[in-house]
Amino acid sequence: MSKRILVTGGCGFVGASLSKRLVKAGHEVAILDNLSVGTRENLDPQIINDVNLMVTDVVDSDKVQRNVMQFRPDSVFHLAAMHFIPDCNANPTSAIRTNVEGTQSVLDACRAADVPSVVITSSAAVYKPDDKAHQESSTVTPTDIYGYTKWWDEHLAQLFHQTSGTPVKIARLFNVFGPGETNLHLVPAILRQIEDGDDLFLGNLSTKRDYVFVDDVAEAFVKLEEYQTDQGVTVCNVGSEVELDGYEVVGTLGRLLNRHLTIHTDPSRMRPSDRPHLLSDCSFAHTEIGWTAHVSFEDGLREAMLRPMGQGHATRVNGLEKL
Repeated sequence: MSKRILVTGGCGFVGASLSKRLVKAGHEVAILDNLSVGTRENLDPQIINDVNLMVTDVVDSDKVQRNVMQFRPDSVFHLAAMHFIPDCNANPTSAIRTNVEGTQSVLDACRAADVPSVVITSSAAVYKPDDKAHQESSTVTPTDIYGYTKWWDEHLAQLFHQTSGTPVKIARLFNVFGPGETNLHLVPAILRQIEDGDDLFLGNLSTKRDYVFVDDVAEAFVKLEEYQTDQGVTVCNVGSEVELDGYEVVGTLGRLLNRHLTIHTDPSRMRPSDRPHLLSDCSFAHTEIGWTAHVSFEDGLREAMLRPMGQGHATRVNGLEKL
């Protein structure tokens, strides 16, 4: 059944993939984005003319409410956030304003417009560091400002449900990767550097992360929104359940390109709060919403090499090209 769906941050990395999936499924999609990180060009050319783009910052509560009231969505996916951890650490006030005040602004607008369904984006960064896979019931103890903002968002979502009765789904994302990333995380940082040669200047590569492909994440969002439950608030991990360290990431890329990549430590990329492990247990997603990550890291990396950063749809890495 076709729905009217609003995606905040819909021109960003995950938002663009989700927006494409929703349009292709026949939904009427509106995007609310301030275009500070994402761009209109990040959207698939096949859907650009099929979405209603509202250029609005989520912290502008009056304008957000007017846009939501005007569009009257059946569902809202809230993805807009400041989520590049070095930027959050350097600008904690901005991170709190965008991630916490912005989320409250969106929830207030959803309450005013009586939106029936809301999906909030959280992060695995809320979990207490552990060498075991995290379940949704695992201890929540963030280690950086970004993780705290997402934890606060989850509390705001709980309060929103308690005061409005509206069901809320919370997606705790692990390390999303793929074509068109809008922030210089590890994979796009490597892909950008190898354009200039085989020397890589990187931070701590001993840390292990759970890399999940962007299109798999978009599918998880859709299935989570469709999930029917009597629980007012649902929390769901979205990860691959596979843990890789930075050396394995570099090694996989070197094999795919048949190049010998030399690693150099860059102190500026070292993070004092870098946890050694971050791994998902997605049993809930498997059994309850019928979702499993399908794209392997190697296959996803091949796609990422074709469009390493969110700059439209015609870029290349070392001779690889996709139009």
